[in-house]
Amino acid sequence: MEDFKINPEELKLSDKLAIERTIQAEGRSLLAWMRTSLSLIGFGFTIYKSLQYLYEEGSKQLMREQTPRNIGLFLIITGTLPLLLAIIAYVKKVKQLGKKGSRFLDPNFLGACVIFLFGSILILTLVFKIKFL
Repeated sequence: MEDFKINPEELKLSDKLAIERTIQAEGRSLLAWMRTSLSLIGFGFTIYKSLQYLYEEGSKQLMREQTPRNIGLFLIITGTLPLLLAIIAYVKKVKQLGKKGSRFLDPNFLGACVIFLFGSILILTLVFKIKFL
């Protein structure tokens, strides 16, 4: 697909509204990615803490010491990386449609960035074994 840039000043009202609808559709897609990512990140953290508790309470013969961390890390990465790709696709599409300035104040974009930051912090805490909780 060829990259193009739309100049909003040259468009009719119906075309401007079509661009706004397209941007809103992109926002809804980003919200769907946020919802899925947040679920995977939350589930990964819950599984990690649950399995860690089971391991510490005596289920040592059922699993290795790294199992809770590996499973939790896998789920958190599975939730965080696609969200980063969705954020990049959203920014690219909004830029392509000619929306300026307010792109970074969009609640969808800010929410996605916060969830990505949250997932990234969880990944770092699991990889480097930092204990916050």
